[in-house]
Amino acid sequence: MIEIRQARKNDTGNIAELMYSSGPEIYDFVYKTTNKTALEFIQYEFNTGRGFCGFNNVTVAVKDGSVVATGCFYDGKAYKKLLVGTLFNMVVFYGLRRVWKVLERSGYAGSVMEEPKKDELYLSNFGVNPKLRGAGVGSLMLKNKIEHAKNTGYAIFSLDVAETNPRAEALYSRLGMSVVKHKTFKGVRTGIDVPNARKMELLLSSI
Repeated sequence: MIEIRQARKNDTGNIAELMYSSGPEIYDFVYKTTNKTALEFIQYEFNTGRGFCGFNNVTVAVKDGSVVATGCFYDGKAYKKLLVGTLFNMVVFYGLRRVWKVLERSGYAGSVMEEPKKDELYLSNFGVNPKLRGAGVGSLMLKNKIEHAKNTGYAIFSLDVAETNPRAEALYSRLGMSVVKHKTFKGVRTGIDVPNARKMELLLSSI
């Protein structure tokens, strides 16, 4: 049996790895430094509870007591609070001397990930345990949150998917989502090739 719920700080499972798997290239572009990995930052942020990856903003699918899927769902009203939390975490994690390059690189993330509207529920950091991909776990989480979004008055459910991830795009299409915008990543960093993205939306008033 799969349980869908908000994450807890003491949850077990490869939670940070699942979130990182949603976009390893962009995570490395922004957060990887000479002495820190992106995965270390994600784990740190999850434990704080603050920011986009903080456990307070992470939805998880739990199977046999362990987290097997993650997703971070937020709207335009929550976006700024989450952004401030992540910025604070970046300063604490990297320190004042090293954070400036990370902050500079984070500005490019907006070219493929936009601030959602107030009536738009946006999904990021969607990751499923590789052993369970294709087993319906991801679909279960998405259907659960889409139904919640519809019942709580959201007009749009949306996400961004990398152009290099046709399997994920096919899943979203099966759930009724359509590509509404193509996005070109603007940043350049040697050795890290961040893919372009497609924004996909589901108009909840039509379902």
